[in-house]
Amino acid sequence: MKLENREKKVVLVTEIHRGEIISILDGKKLRIKIGGSFLKSSKTERNFVTVGDKIVITFDKRANRYILLDKLERKNQISRQDPFLAHMSHIIAANIDYLGVVLSLKEPNISWELADRYFISADKYNIPILLILSKVDLLTEDEIAALPLDIYRNLGIEIILTSSEKDIGIQEVKDKVRDKVTLFSGPSGAGKSTLLNLLNPEKQQKTSNVSSKDKRGRHTTRATRLVPLRDGGFIIDSPGIQDFTLDKIEFLDIKKHYTDFYPYAESCKYKNCTHTHEKVCGVLDALKENKISQLRYKIYLTILEDYGFIE
Repeated sequence: MKLENREKKVVLVTEIHRGEIISILDGKKLRIKIGGSFLKSSKTERNFVTVGDKIVITFDKRANRYILLDKLERKNQISRQDPFLAHMSHIIAANIDYLGVVLSLKEPNISWELADRYFISADKYNIPILLILSKVDLLTEDEIAALPLDIYRNLGIEIILTSSEKDIGIQEVKDKVRDKVTLFSGPSGAGKSTLLNLLNPEKQQKTSNVSSKDKRGRHTTRATRLVPLRDGGFIIDSPGIQDFTLDKIEFLDIKKHYTDFYPYAESCKYKNCTHTHEKVCGVLDALKENKISQLRYKIYLTILEDYGFIE
Protein backbone atom coordinates (compact mmCIF):
# COMPACT_ATOMS: atom_id res chain seq x y z
CA MET A 1 0.00 0.00 0.00
CA LYS A 2 1.50 3.35 -1.05
CA LEU A 3 1.41 6.08 1.58
CA GLU A 4 3.90 8.59 0.15
CA ASN A 5 1.24 11.09 -0.99
CA ARG A 6 -0.94 10.92 2.08
CA GLU A 7 -1.07 13.75 4.58
CA LYS A 8 1.23 13.16 7.52
CA LYS A 9 0.86 14.53 11.03
CA VAL A 10 3.17 14.58 14.05
CA VAL A 11 1.45 13.83 17.37
CA LEU A 12 2.49 13.15 20.95
CA VAL A 13 2.01 9.70 22.52
CA THR A 14 -0.11 10.05 25.67
CA GLU A 15 -0.91 6.38 26.40
CA ILE A 16 -0.39 2.91 24.94
CA HIS A 17 -2.88 0.06 25.28
CA ARG A 18 -2.80 -3.39 23.65
CA GLY A 19 -1.18 -2.49 20.38
CA GLU A 20 -2.81 0.93 20.19
CA ILE A 21 -1.33 4.37 20.72
CA ILE A 22 -3.50 7.01 22.37
CA SER A 23 -2.88 10.62 21.35
CA ILE A 24 -4.72 13.93 21.05
CA LEU A 25 -5.41 15.57 17.69
CA ASP A 26 -7.43 18.79 17.33
CA GLY A 27 -8.64 18.40 20.90
CA LYS A 28 -9.96 14.87 20.40
CA LYS A 29 -8.65 11.54 21.64
CA LEU A 30 -7.09 9.54 18.84
CA ARG A 31 -6.46 5.80 18.65
CA ILE A 32 -3.59 4.80 16.37
CA LYS A 33 -2.85 1.26 15.27
CA ILE A 34 0.67 -0.05 15.86
CA GLY A 35 1.52 -2.35 12.96
CA GLY A 36 2.97 -5.77 13.66
CA SER A 37 6.15 -4.84 11.82
CA PHE A 38 6.84 -2.11 14.41
CA LEU A 39 6.07 -4.40 17.32
CA LYS A 40 8.64 -6.90 16.06
CA SER A 41 11.17 -4.41 14.69
CA SER A 42 13.42 -4.11 17.72
CA LYS A 43 15.51 -6.89 19.18
CA THR A 44 16.58 -4.75 22.15
CA GLU A 45 13.46 -2.76 23.17
CA ARG A 46 10.21 -4.30 24.32
CA ASN A 47 8.19 -1.27 23.26
CA PHE A 48 8.82 0.47 19.94
CA VAL A 49 7.05 3.61 21.11
CA THR A 50 6.47 4.96 24.61
CA VAL A 51 4.67 7.81 26.31
CA GLY A 52 6.34 11.10 25.44
CA ASP A 53 7.40 9.97 21.97
CA LYS A 54 6.58 12.13 18.97
CA ILE A 55 5.33 10.00 16.11
CA VAL A 56 4.37 10.42 12.47
CA ILE A 57 0.90 9.20 11.50
CA THR A 58 -1.41 9.20 8.49
CA PHE A 59 -5.07 8.36 7.90
CA ASP A 60 -5.68 5.05 6.14
CA LYS A 61 -9.02 5.32 4.31
CA ARG A 62 -9.21 1.59 3.69
CA ALA A 63 -8.86 0.79 7.40
CA ASN A 64 -10.78 3.98 8.34
CA ARG A 65 -8.27 4.87 11.04
CA TYR A 66 -4.93 6.52 11.69
CA ILE A 67 -1.85 4.34 11.47
CA LEU A 68 1.73 4.73 12.67
CA LEU A 69 4.36 5.60 10.05
CA ASP A 70 7.45 6.45 12.06
CA LYS A 71 8.88 7.67 15.36
CA LEU A 72 10.94 10.86 15.67
CA GLU A 73 14.35 10.72 17.32
CA ARG A 74 14.21 10.99 21.10
CA LYS A 75 16.16 13.62 23.00
CA ASN A 76 16.32 11.28 26.02
CA GLN A 77 14.58 8.41 27.74
CA ILE A 78 14.25 6.64 31.07
CA SER A 79 14.43 2.89 30.77
CA ARG A 80 14.96 -0.16 32.92
CA GLN A 81 15.90 -3.74 32.21
CA ASP A 82 12.78 -5.62 31.20
CA PRO A 83 11.68 -7.70 34.23
CA PHE A 84 10.85 -10.70 32.03
CA LEU A 85 13.48 -10.55 29.28
CA ALA A 86 16.90 -9.50 30.58
CA HIS A 87 18.28 -8.68 27.12
CA MET A 88 15.44 -6.22 26.41
CA SER A 89 14.89 -2.63 27.52
CA HIS A 90 11.59 -1.41 28.91
CA ILE A 91 11.36 2.26 27.92
CA ILE A 92 9.26 3.97 30.60
CA ALA A 93 9.04 7.43 29.01
CA ALA A 94 10.81 9.65 26.49
CA ASN A 95 11.53 13.32 25.85
CA ILE A 96 11.25 14.48 29.44
CA ASP A 97 12.51 17.68 31.09
CA TYR A 98 12.58 16.32 34.64
CA LEU A 99 12.74 12.92 36.27
CA GLY A 100 10.57 13.28 39.36
CA VAL A 101 11.61 10.46 41.69
CA VAL A 102 8.80 10.09 44.24
CA LEU A 103 9.81 8.22 47.39
CA SER A 104 8.01 8.01 50.72
CA LEU A 105 9.96 8.57 53.91
CA LYS A 106 7.74 6.10 55.78
CA GLU A 107 5.12 3.49 54.94
CA PRO A 108 6.95 2.24 52.90
CA ASN A 109 10.33 3.37 54.24
CA ILE A 110 12.68 5.10 51.84
CA SER A 111 15.30 3.13 49.91
CA TRP A 112 18.30 5.33 49.10
CA GLU A 113 19.66 2.55 46.91
CA LEU A 114 16.52 2.76 44.76
CA ALA A 115 17.03 6.53 44.60
CA ASP A 116 20.63 6.09 43.39
CA ARG A 117 19.52 3.67 40.68
CA TYR A 118 17.11 6.26 39.33
CA PHE A 119 19.80 8.95 39.54
CA ILE A 120 22.29 6.81 37.59
CA SER A 121 19.73 6.28 34.84
CA ALA A 122 18.92 10.01 34.69
CA ASP A 123 22.60 10.96 34.64
CA LYS A 124 23.18 8.59 31.72
CA TYR A 125 20.85 10.76 29.59
CA ASN A 126 21.66 14.10 31.30
CA ILE A 127 18.12 14.47 32.66
CA PRO A 128 17.66 16.89 35.59
CA ILE A 129 16.37 15.20 38.75
CA LEU A 130 13.64 16.31 41.12
CA LEU A 131 13.58 14.18 44.28
CA ILE A 132 10.14 14.36 45.90
CA LEU A 133 10.09 12.89 49.41
CA SER A 134 6.54 12.30 50.60
CA LYS A 135 4.92 11.72 54.00
CA VAL A 136 7.32 14.03 55.82
CA ASP A 137 4.57 14.55 58.42
CA LEU A 138 5.19 10.98 59.65
CA LEU A 139 8.77 11.82 60.74
CA THR A 140 9.97 13.51 63.91
CA GLU A 141 12.25 16.54 63.71
CA ASP A 142 15.21 14.36 64.72
CA GLU A 143 14.42 11.85 61.96
CA ILE A 144 14.24 14.64 59.39
CA ALA A 145 17.55 16.07 60.61
CA ALA A 146 19.16 12.62 60.18
CA LEU A 147 18.22 12.37 56.50
CA PRO A 148 21.20 12.62 54.08
CA LEU A 149 19.61 15.55 52.22
CA ASP A 150 22.69 17.77 52.11
CA ILE A 151 24.71 14.96 50.53
CA TYR A 152 22.30 14.78 47.61
CA ARG A 153 21.76 18.53 47.36
CA ASN A 154 25.52 18.91 46.99
CA LEU A 155 25.23 16.67 43.91
CA GLY A 156 22.91 19.24 42.34
CA ILE A 157 19.75 17.24 43.00
CA GLU A 158 16.68 19.34 43.83
CA ILE A 159 14.80 17.93 46.84
CA ILE A 160 11.30 18.78 47.98
CA LEU A 161 9.82 17.42 51.22
CA THR A 162 6.08 16.95 50.87
CA SER A 163 3.00 15.90 52.78
CA SER A 164 -0.38 15.56 51.11
CA GLU A 165 -2.04 15.46 54.54
CA LYS A 166 -0.48 18.71 55.76
CA ASP A 167 -0.17 20.44 52.36
CA ILE A 168 3.60 20.70 52.72
CA GLY A 169 5.73 21.27 49.62
CA ILE A 170 2.86 20.92 47.13
CA GLN A 171 3.10 24.47 45.83
CA GLU A 172 6.85 24.08 45.45
CA VAL A 173 6.33 20.98 43.29
CA LYS A 174 3.74 22.88 41.22
CA ASP A 175 6.24 25.67 40.57
CA LYS A 176 8.96 23.22 39.51
CA VAL A 177 6.88 21.19 37.06
CA ARG A 178 5.02 24.11 35.48
CA ASP A 179 5.53 24.17 31.69
CA LYS A 180 7.77 21.08 31.90
CA VAL A 181 7.34 17.43 30.94
CA THR A 182 8.02 15.57 34.17
CA LEU A 183 8.06 11.81 34.65
CA PHE A 184 6.80 10.74 38.09
CA SER A 185 8.31 7.36 38.98
CA GLY A 186 8.89 5.42 42.16
CA PRO A 187 7.56 2.47 44.18
CA SER A 188 3.90 1.77 44.82
CA GLY A 189 2.57 3.53 47.90
CA ALA A 190 4.97 6.47 47.63
CA GLY A 191 2.11 8.84 46.83
CA LYS A 192 2.53 9.58 43.10
CA SER A 193 -1.21 9.48 42.36
CA THR A 194 -2.08 11.47 45.48
CA LEU A 195 0.45 14.12 44.53
CA LEU A 196 -0.90 14.26 40.98
CA ASN A 197 -4.41 14.76 42.36
CA LEU A 198 -3.18 17.80 44.28
CA LEU A 199 -1.38 19.19 41.24
CA ASN A 200 -4.37 18.58 38.97
CA PRO A 201 -7.56 18.37 41.07
CA GLU A 202 -9.84 18.31 38.01
CA LYS A 203 -8.50 14.91 36.92
CA GLN A 204 -8.48 12.62 39.93
CA GLN A 205 -6.33 9.48 39.94
CA LYS A 206 -7.18 6.35 41.92
CA THR A 207 -5.25 6.00 45.18
CA SER A 208 -4.81 3.15 47.62
CA ASN A 209 -3.49 2.64 51.13
CA VAL A 210 -0.28 0.76 51.90
CA SER A 211 -0.80 -2.91 52.73
CA SER A 212 -0.87 -3.45 56.50
CA LYS A 213 0.68 -6.88 56.05
CA ASP A 214 3.95 -6.06 54.26
CA LYS A 215 3.95 -2.22 54.41
CA ARG A 216 4.31 -2.08 50.64
CA GLY A 217 2.21 0.02 48.34
CA ARG A 218 -0.48 -1.28 46.06
CA HIS A 219 -0.53 -0.40 42.37
CA THR A 220 -3.14 2.21 41.51
CA THR A 221 -1.68 3.41 38.18
CA ARG A 222 -2.05 0.54 35.70
CA ALA A 223 -0.41 2.10 32.66
CA THR A 224 1.98 4.95 31.98
CA ARG A 225 0.14 8.01 30.70
CA LEU A 226 0.72 11.67 30.02
CA VAL A 227 -1.50 14.04 32.00
CA PRO A 228 -1.77 17.74 31.04
CA LEU A 229 -1.55 20.15 33.98
CA ARG A 230 -3.96 23.04 34.42
CA ASP A 231 -1.11 25.52 34.94
CA GLY A 232 0.89 24.28 31.95
CA GLY A 233 3.14 21.32 31.31
CA PHE A 234 2.62 17.58 31.61
CA ILE A 235 3.12 14.85 34.18
CA ILE A 236 3.91 11.35 32.93
CA ASP A 237 2.39 9.11 35.59
CA SER A 238 3.84 5.59 35.67
CA PRO A 239 2.94 2.41 37.58
CA GLY A 240 4.82 1.71 40.80
CA ILE A 241 8.27 0.16 40.39
CA GLN A 242 9.58 -1.74 43.41
CA ASP A 243 12.87 -2.76 41.81
CA PHE A 244 14.35 -0.38 39.26
CA THR A 245 16.85 -2.55 37.39
CA LEU A 246 19.41 -0.49 35.51
CA ASP A 247 19.27 -0.90 31.75
CA LYS A 248 22.39 -1.75 29.71
CA ILE A 249 24.54 -0.07 32.30
CA GLU A 250 28.30 0.31 32.05
CA PHE A 251 30.81 0.85 34.82
CA LEU A 252 31.42 4.43 33.63
CA ASP A 253 27.66 5.13 33.87
CA ILE A 254 27.81 4.28 37.56
CA LYS A 255 31.00 6.26 38.19
CA LYS A 256 29.48 9.25 36.39
CA HIS A 257 26.82 9.60 39.09
CA TYR A 258 29.18 9.41 42.07
CA THR A 259 30.63 12.88 41.56
CA ASP A 260 31.20 13.16 45.31
CA PHE A 261 34.07 10.69 44.79
CA TYR A 262 35.72 12.75 42.05
CA PRO A 263 37.98 15.05 44.15
CA TYR A 264 39.51 12.05 45.90
CA ALA A 265 39.75 9.86 42.80
CA GLU A 266 42.48 12.21 41.55
CA SER A 267 44.78 10.55 44.07
CA CYS A 268 44.09 7.05 42.75
CA LYS A 269 47.06 5.31 41.15
CA TYR A 270 45.04 3.87 38.26
CA LYS A 271 42.61 5.69 35.97
CA ASN A 272 40.30 2.66 35.90
CA CYS A 273 40.33 2.35 39.70
CA THR A 274 37.13 0.74 41.02
CA HIS A 275 37.62 2.26 44.50
CA THR A 276 37.02 -1.15 46.05
CA HIS A 277 40.30 -2.93 46.77
CA GLU A 278 43.18 -1.01 45.19
CA LYS A 279 46.16 -0.26 47.45
CA VAL A 280 46.61 3.31 46.25
CA CYS A 281 43.08 4.72 46.13
CA GLY A 282 42.16 8.25 47.12
CA VAL A 283 38.48 7.34 47.49
CA LEU A 284 39.19 4.54 49.98
CA ASP A 285 41.48 6.89 51.94
CA ALA A 286 38.73 9.52 52.00
CA LEU A 287 36.24 6.90 53.16
CA LYS A 288 38.46 6.02 56.13
CA GLU A 289 38.61 9.69 57.04
CA ASN A 290 34.80 10.05 56.74
CA LYS A 291 35.13 12.55 53.91
CA ILE A 292 32.77 10.40 51.85
CA SER A 293 29.33 9.26 52.96
CA GLN A 294 29.38 5.69 54.26
CA LEU A 295 25.81 5.30 53.01
CA ARG A 296 26.68 6.40 49.48
CA TYR A 297 29.74 4.18 49.33
CA LYS A 298 27.81 1.14 50.57
CA ILE A 299 25.18 1.67 47.85
CA TYR A 300 27.95 2.13 45.26
CA LEU A 301 29.44 -1.26 46.23
CA THR A 302 26.04 -2.96 46.13
CA ILE A 303 25.31 -1.69 42.63
CA LEU A 304 28.77 -2.70 41.36
CA GLU A 305 28.25 -6.21 42.77
CA ASP A 306 24.73 -6.50 41.36
CA TYR A 307 25.96 -5.81 37.83
CA GLY A 308 29.10 -7.93 38.02
CA PHE A 309 31.69 -5.16 37.99
CA ILE A 310 33.26 -6.54 41.16
CA GLU A 311 33.07 -9.91 42.84
